[in-house]
Amino acid sequence: MDNYVYIVASLPELTAGFENSSFDYAATKESIMELLSEKDQKLVELFEEGFNEETLGAEFYKKAAESKNRFIREYFDFDARLRNMKVAYLAKRLDKQGSQYLVDMPEADFEEESQIKDILDNADFVLREQKMDELKWEKASDIARMDYFNMNAILAFLAKAKTVQRWAELDRSKGEEMFRKLVKEIRGTNANLDLSLKSDKNL
Repeated sequence: MDNYVYIVASLPELTAGFENSSFDYAATKESIMELLSEKDQKLVELFEEGFNEETLGAEFYKKAAESKNRFIREYFDFDARLRNMKVAYLAKRLDKQGSQYLVDMPEADFEEESQIKDILDNADFVLREQKMDELKWEKASDIARMDYFNMNAILAFLAKAKTVQRWAELDRSKGEEMFRKLVKEIRGTNANLDLSLKSDKNL
């Protein structure tokens, strides 16, 4: 059985920070993978497919929708709907047909739709990308809000770490900002763990 508490509690120490060249997502992920069961490693591998442009498409989103893991299902349902809105926006702007690039999704309420429309209407490309990534960050937090020490918490961390990696490569100052935010969140989780353990000892 995986020791999720130990893995989550050690996450800040697994991150490389910015003292060298950049945030090292690959090293962080591998450190986590070493502590996971084969079953959970497969979940991380499926998660990784969602960030690979070569494998990202209808087939992947179908696999994600059929996953037994709630974070995978909900996060990539959101991701597919976000992608569809971006495709429709770009197609309209370029006066092109974008239907062949859309992912067929079941009808459902998409609560972030109005936020995404507002973001897409922003003419500043960099700001638009930042706002999109902040929305993805918030979605990962929302999905795993009640998941403190389980696989969903680890997948949410990796989703945010992907954002840190992206901005570390694009904009060092933005990458540092996202990294500090990630470490702050994890330290907050660990503080809650410490309080919980102290309460248990007093029982």
